[in-house]
Amino acid sequence: MAEFLFADDSTAVLQGWQAPGALDLNAAFLRAGGWALPRTEAFPDATRLKERLQELAASVRSNGKLGLDLRGLRGGTEGVLAAAREAGVAFLLHTADLSPAMQSLLGVNVPRMVAVENEDEANLARAQGASAFLAPADKVQSLNHHGLPILAIAENSAQARQGMEAGAFGFQPRSPALLDETSIPEFTSRLMYGLGEANEMLLRKGPGTMPRLRIRNLDLSYPIQQGGMGVGVSWEGLAGAVAREGCVGLVSAIGTGYHPSARTARRFGRPDGTMSLNPPAALDTILRAALERAEGHGAVGVNILCAIEGYEATVRAAVASGAQMIVSGAGLPLALPDYVGDADVALVPIVSSARALSVICKQWQRKYNRLPDAVVLEGPESGGHQGFSPEQCVDPAFTVENLLPSVLAERDKWGDFPVLVAGGVWDRADILRFMALGASGVQMGTRFIGTFECDAHSNFKETILKAEADDIVLMKSPVGMPARGVRTALQSRMKQAPRPRFAA
Repeated sequence: MAEFLFADDSTAVLQGWQAPGALDLNAAFLRAGGWALPRTEAFPDATRLKERLQELAASVRSNGKLGLDLRGLRGGTEGVLAAAREAGVAFLLHTADLSPAMQSLLGVNVPRMVAVENEDEANLARAQGASAFLAPADKVQSLNHHGLPILAIAENSAQARQGMEAGAFGFQPRSPALLDETSIPEFTSRLMYGLGEANEMLLRKGPGTMPRLRIRNLDLSYPIQQGGMGVGVSWEGLAGAVAREGCVGLVSAIGTGYHPSARTARRFGRPDGTMSLNPPAALDTILRAALERAEGHGAVGVNILCAIEGYEATVRAAVASGAQMIVSGAGLPLALPDYVGDADVALVPIVSSARALSVICKQWQRKYNRLPDAVVLEGPESGGHQGFSPEQCVDPAFTVENLLPSVLAERDKWGDFPVLVAGGVWDRADILRFMALGASGVQMGTRFIGTFECDAHSNFKETILKAEADDIVLMKSPVGMPARGVRTALQSRMKQAPRPRFAA
């Protein structure tokens, strides 16, 4: 079935990155004779996907192949497969470990390339009828005995050569720069010609290097901090994974009594009382697991709301358990330095205005001879516990862009600690835009929820991934502040009828 994929002797070049901006790299790869790899959304619109694939199919030239990357697909598999067949997709790419919703892939009459990283995954993929492997270059030689064609993943020219010399029929360059370093000048020339001069320069330049971020004694590879999300959304899985990539991963200290490790009193299935809701022992378990997963990279911190009961005890527990940073909002953390003491922990308050930052700096300097190690400016587009009125949340005067200059000016009165912005930061373009306005970095929360590493339940992730712009509404957070969230059927029912009474 897959013989036509490997019928010629030319080196296959599989698209290994997505283009910034409006650059249509999928079509450019196809026009150059490469293998294009558009991605599916988590829950794609099958009709729109089919139209896009059919449009790309018209760009196929010579040895070019149109594939479809299914690794992010979470639902609607049948519709996606139908769209792929109707558009004449040449191959599908997926992982060896298929979810129940993806099992129908095994019977599809389209060649399947399976991304594998070790022998166990290769054995599983071969047993499931894989047509080819996509594997790291250093694994190609050890996987040759399976008798399947292998495409090598290459991060640099040395890896590209290693994979090809080990018998790979092609490779997947993971950056634009690699195209200039490989022995495929004809393909590179065709790709650049098809892109045009402006896009060629964009592609050769690549995405650029983001500056590092320093907070106190922490040297971070990227200027990104993952927001703390409770209950159970950012625990050891997400915070540890984000830190491992060189960023700040934040554990949420709220509701740790729901963690599987918690041994607390419960009533009606819920933690009973403050110490049961936020037990120090559970926070200790989560923090230590996150630090272990981080493997010494990035930083693992804790997000603690000022508004919770037991705030002081939670801060002290976080410090004792090895937190490298305390991030605190939903109120002004005026006594935070007192609770941390002499511990070498970065202190990062969350503010919504220059005035709030001024109050914190004055109090901290006067009472504790200390200033923030960084500050998060949280705008009204953030997820929760905002220091704005409902009216201010929709007033353009209170956007992060408009608030940032005054906060930077206030910061400059006290020192040069970093200012991170939060709320509405979604992609690289947003990060660069805010940094161009003077921010040192960003805090992102919702963007991480759809990841495999996120600790949230799959139903929660699915709700977020399926949400449209109109589904995001203002509501009241658990501590009484305005918040943004996804409108659900439960909330609609609660608005239309009296709320149910809770049993005592």
